[in-house]
Amino acid sequence: MLRKLLIAFVALVVVLVIAADRVGAHVAAHVLAGKLETDEHLPSRPSVTISGIPFLTQAVHGHYSDVKVTSHDYVTKDHVQLDTMTVHLMGVHIPLSDVIDGSVKTVPVDRVSGTVSVSFVDLEAYLASHGITLKLAAAPNGAVDLTGTASRISGLPRVLTGTATISVANTVLTLSVGLGQGGAKVVKIPIPLGGLPFRITVTSVTVSDDGIVGTGTAQHVVLGS
Repeated sequence: MLRKLLIAFVALVVVLVIAADRVGAHVAAHVLAGKLETDEHLPSRPSVTISGIPFLTQAVHGHYSDVKVTSHDYVTKDHVQLDTMTVHLMGVHIPLSDVIDGSVKTVPVDRVSGTVSVSFVDLEAYLASHGITLKLAAAPNGAVDLTGTASRISGLPRVLTGTATISVANTVLTLSVGLGQGGAKVVKIPIPLGGLPFRITVTSVTVSDDGIVGTGTAQHVVLGS
């Protein structure tokens, strides 16, 4: 009988510890979400998940291995609207004492890895604001079909119909489409993706069914600084 009571007691303690661990992770994620919303100028409070078990051990050491942050509808400084931004903050350093007394001012992070998605609808809206009226759609082999007009590319109205390749360099996404016989003349349409939250620099892009997805990283950043 005593043995059964001890087993039940140990099981109860384990359940309570796990529950406390998860509650602590949830509370910390909520607090961090509020700070990131303010510091990174996000349009709304992001979804934050602190990975790793046990959480309490990470809290005591002030080091969190992986914090996932998801935000929607962020508008860049160049007025490009991002549909979704998903970021992993790896190696987050927040002393427990700062958390307890509410004095977290900066959040050092060892490495940031993130993806940003821009829908074709939002890309079309951005281009329209710059005199480029196009309809975009995914094409085979990671390309983009486009059709429409681009009045400001050469100073004269130009009908554009074709398949564009995509590339990114120096935080600028470029749609490149060949015109004329054999595509001899290449028109390049730039879309800036700089100044993203969490110091992310987009270094590669792919085409999804409904838009373009960029991926990027950052090293040794201090959020909130």
